[in-house]
Amino acid sequence: MHEAGHAVVAVLLGLTARAFLEDGRPGCGECQIVVPAGPEGADRLLIALVAGGEAEGRLLGQPRRWLASTDDARAMLRVVGALSRPGAAERIAHAKREAARMLRERSVWKATEAVAEELARRSHVSDATVREAVVAAGLSPGAGSSPPRSPASRGRTR
Repeated sequence: MHEAGHAVVAVLLGLTARAFLEDGRPGCGECQIVVPAGPEGADRLLIALVAGGEAEGRLLGQPRRWLASTDDARAMLRVVGALSRPGAAERIAHAKREAARMLRERSVWKATEAVAEELARRSHVSDATVREAVVAAGLSPGAGSSPPRSPASRGRTR
């Protein structure tokens, strides 16, 4: 559910995302997200990064508070800089609220479940598969990223 949360929210925010699970290593996966350059892309990436933990927390029926995988946390710090930097913690808190709000929407959760099921079956989902799940849930993928683009890869989560 964690990687599906990252992928669905990323696509809804107009980013490109594909997700993978590691064979034989339950709980280990990766979501690769392509982000447009600039602050707007960074803000969307930050929301997608916290969405994995939010989806996992929703599935488990409990808030994740500030818990995040090590790789997610590193990626968040690459976006906001050091937590001691003015506004960094507030940006993460805002992203967390936005991701939680999105994942509480019935149609977004339906798309997230569909992507998680596909990940469980095949161990990977392409951006096209995530977009198909979003559309099947009655949603529209975001506007998409436009050049220039810079890849931002989220590593393994546990």
